Amino acid sequence: MTSQRLRVLVAEDNDDLRDLLVTLISAEPDLNCIGSAKDVDTVLNSTREQQVDVLVLDLELQGRSSIDLLRTVRKDGGKLSVIVFSGHSHPEMIRHTLAAGADAYVPKPHVDELIETVQRLLAEKDCAAAVS
Repeated sequence: MTSQRLRVLVAEDNDDLRDLLVTLISAEPDLNCIGSAKDVDTVLNSTREQQVDVLVLDLELQGRSSIDLLRTVRKDGGKLSVIVFSGHSHPEMIRHTLAAGADAYVPKPHVDELIETVQRLLAEKDCAAAVS
């Protein structure tokens, strides 16, 4: 188990789902939900101003394209992991999202799978820290 909690930012346009995700992530002992946003610009500013380990990203945010946001986050060079949590389940959309730089794709409404994916990333981070 890690001594440092993963810092998670939730980007979801639906207020109720965003609040639920924040609550569930905050309840996990190894996770720290450091914020949430419902629009692309707020997410981008948050990833630039805060140390974010994991971004949970909906594809239907307000403002610009979430795919463009994903590409920008990758160009910024941050080491954060991006988990797309979306209702879009068409295989081509999933491929497009992963090609744009997402580390994982979890279909809505599988919140339990989302939490498991974040936990898997935590375990991978712990393994990488142990090796280095």
